Amino acid sequence: MPNATTDTRIIFVHGMGAKPPAEDLHALYKKALIENVRIDNGSLAADMESNGTLFVSAYWANAVPDHIEDSTESIQKLTAAVERVIQTRRDLGNDMHISRKGWVKATAEKFGLTIVNALGTALTIKDNVINEHAREVRLYKNDQLIADRIRTPLETALRQAWDDPTISRTVIISHSMGTFISYDVLWRFSHRPEPQYFDYRTRTLTHLITMGSPLGDAALRQFMLVDRWKNAHKHTEPSETDRYTPTNIQSWHNYSAYGDIVCHDSTLKDDFFVPLGRIRTYSSEALRDYVKLYNPYKNTKGKQNPHKSYGYLIQPKLSQNIQWLGWPTGA
Repeated sequence: MPNATTDTRIIFVHGMGAKPPAEDLHALYKKALIENVRIDNGSLAADMESNGTLFVSAYWANAVPDHIEDSTESIQKLTAAVERVIQTRRDLGNDMHISRKGWVKATAEKFGLTIVNALGTALTIKDNVINEHAREVRLYKNDQLIADRIRTPLETALRQAWDDPTISRTVIISHSMGTFISYDVLWRFSHRPEPQYFDYRTRTLTHLITMGSPLGDAALRQFMLVDRWKNAHKHTEPSETDRYTPTNIQSWHNYSAYGDIVCHDSTLKDDFFVPLGRIRTYSSEALRDYVKLYNPYKNTKGKQNPHKSYGYLIQPKLSQNIQWLGWPTGA
């Protein structure tokens, strides 16, 4: 039986903060996603596992001048933490969510948390994440040489996928700061006149996945290429406003977890999905926000971190929505 994934490329775009070396981070992302899929679709997970070209990583952490990769000991502890969150996914199955009504009670009862811990989840990561996020985002805004270096790995990965005649479906799975890096890159390919972008203007991204995204924050959006261009062209004719939005996204799903302070504005519908819908015709399922998710990740010290990428990569909705790629959905 032919491998179902041979015509697909999935590109991981990581977020901010300390990172393992590229190969270790790639292996952990890949493992978390595949083990998530395995619960719903064992044959597809096996195909994903055996396809050596399915996954690539747009690793940008080393574009930051003071970036130092995690130590071997830290990687070992992180690997163990990822194994634990994968096991949580196996234990809870597809019933891994927080009720829209009475979420505090549901959280406390379902996941074994006290009410205090349920309410205080956001505070467990606030200072560390926001401080790190602000520093890297400021660097992204203020030093365009570094910003270009940050964007280059994703631009390269997209060109390679689009240039490959065997690849007909291209997917980006992005987290945190990686979500607006992805958006900026897609905007560039949609609108920039330079040959390295213009030559790909007719190419499209099959599916954009954003996890723990700060895109809903208006202040942070000011740091992005598209908002900076928009502010510089305030008197653009109405017919030109399509330039505010990428034109190369076929579908986009956004995931936000309860307690993730980075995506405190958890929905992208008003800021992104409605404008996108004015440019293209989308099905009702093509642009979706998934909110109030339960991110069960705990760090190497056992503290909750609802912003962590691995807790998003094992979301049941993410596994179930793999069908967006047109793959078989049977187990």
